[in-house]
Amino acid sequence: MRTSFKIVSVILGILMIVSGIYCLATPGITFLAVGWIIGFNMIADAIGNIITWKDREDEGMADGWTLAGAIVSLIFGIVLLGSNAMQFSVNLFVAYMAAIWLIVIGILRLIRSSRLHQFHKTFDTNVIAKRWWVVMLNGILLIVLGILSMMNPSITAFAIGTMMGLNVLFAGINLISTACAA
Repeated sequence: MRTSFKIVSVILGILMIVSGIYCLATPGITFLAVGWIIGFNMIADAIGNIITWKDREDEGMADGWTLAGAIVSLIFGIVLLGSNAMQFSVNLFVAYMAAIWLIVIGILRLIRSSRLHQFHKTFDTNVIAKRWWVVMLNGILLIVLGILSMMNPSITAFAIGTMMGLNVLFAGINLISTACAA
């Protein structure tokens, strides 16, 4: 890879790591700033892809769709940063999607526990599927937490802030490690 790609990747990676640490340090504020963080990272990713597109195309690692995706990300990031209504919508969307995700995962765990219990009974196992009830209990707790989160989305604020921080932090580490490995 060319030096310009490495430099841009390291700079963007450092910015994303700083952003991730901020999110981890202030998860409640992060939830309120999810729209800003997503918009900023959309723009940072788009700029990085646009700047390095030609180099990556020469190496066969990018095509016109990559550039088009970067331009779309740049436009959406700018719109998101420029609109308070869009930021609020993104915050609510993320909170409700997290709640729905918890409910769906809980239901899937209940289904899995039922199958594990049936497997345990059918084959009279002593090891495999012996603790099917732990999976069932986990499913019930996830569903309850998801319902509570749907009723009051602020319940998810701390968890979402922490998850965003970890995600952005690891994305930054990934950018830097990719640049160093190339």
